[in-house]
Amino acid sequence: MNDLNEKRALEINGLVKTFKSGDMETVIIKSKELIKKYPNSATIFNLFALANKNTGNFKIAIDLYMELLINNPENPMFLTNLANIYKDQGNWAKAEEYLKKALNTPNNTENTYISLGNLYSQQNRSDECIEFFEKLLINNSIKEDKNISELYFNLAESYRKKGSSFYDKAIEYYNLSNQPMTNTYGLECIYKAKDKKVFYKELEKISLEEELNPLLASIQTHASIRYDLPDNNLFCQSPFEYIYHSKLTAEEGFDTDLIDKLYNHIRDFDYLAQPLLNNGDQSAGNIFSSNEPYIQKMKDIILSRIDNYRENFKDSNNGFIKKWPSNFKIQGWIIDIKKGGNLKSHMHKLGWLSGSLYLNIPKKEDPSEGNIVFSLHGADYPHDDKIFPSKEVDINKNDIVLFPSSIFHHTLPFNSEENRVTLAFDVKPKY
Repeated sequence: MNDLNEKRALEINGLVKTFKSGDMETVIIKSKELIKKYPNSATIFNLFALANKNTGNFKIAIDLYMELLINNPENPMFLTNLANIYKDQGNWAKAEEYLKKALNTPNNTENTYISLGNLYSQQNRSDECIEFFEKLLINNSIKEDKNISELYFNLAESYRKKGSSFYDKAIEYYNLSNQPMTNTYGLECIYKAKDKKVFYKELEKISLEEELNPLLASIQTHASIRYDLPDNNLFCQSPFEYIYHSKLTAEEGFDTDLIDKLYNHIRDFDYLAQPLLNNGDQSAGNIFSSNEPYIQKMKDIILSRIDNYRENFKDSNNGFIKKWPSNFKIQGWIIDIKKGGNLKSHMHKLGWLSGSLYLNIPKKEDPSEGNIVFSLHGADYPHDDKIFPSKEVDINKNDIVLFPSSIFHHTLPFNSEENRVTLAFDVKPKY
């Protein structure tokens, strides 16, 4: 290796290390410098594109990959990375288009297969996900442990979504996966389909591991009411006490322009199939991955409210406060509900703290129309005719509501011709 090639290799390796460290801004600066020196390096361009993607500069990242693909039209990594940008933007159709292109290249990779299967799963296309992943298993196409684990988890999720007659199959695949919370996902299926003895035997195993997550908490709280037993969940007991409802104010940088811009932003999204919605749509992707100034401004306001929430409850002994995740992300999406529609009862399994910011609330003919209702019962859990407490919150435009992700919640229908539009979000641990 001559001196020039050796220097080039050292500089590129240094850029790779910086990327792995998570310092995306430095990667962007250094990539610009190195591109001038090594304009034909696909590795530098790829890292430059990924760093822009990770900082929300989607247009730059897309343009870079389009440029890379001119000279490398069958590079599966570039095609897959481009597809994942479109997926993060909520452009499902483009994501699928480029993933299928990547699969048709001679050197396609496991990551491409996993990305396409995940896309099916995220869109609730359960049958397609099952067919696709089980074919990969039969053909022994996936070798890496991480990818196999992810494959098993998405198979389990797809079978669970098909209904109770497929729960045994779902449990089988949950048990094969080592993704976060798989024990709890399996426990939920057991709780809904098996008897008390089987459920508590499995719960005892999980409890020994002191697992802390909102799904386990919602199951335990529900079971405690159903079976008249103490609620020993470690996440959040007495969750109604931790519902925080307030109005956004000008003092924190909020103005109605932000709401209007966010409201208009919904047309830029694809929508995913959302079986929980009656007469409504939910945006795909993460709205906060965009670097649009008004979106980032709203994100900052929400994060500030979350900080206030934690400060307000800092003396709580509940796990979701005391063991707040040191590494988390915030994910947001738009829910747009039309006349007569509502959101069915659910909780946010992968969240920690959840929230709703109300972009538009239709005129109410009745005080309860369009309101959000919190409950300790939901998701078609067996109830044995027990009464589960609930709490209705009267919401209006520009309101924000924060709550533990373990609480079930649904919305009430309304009769106005106006749409009910919400920016929903989760604080999600990064496992």
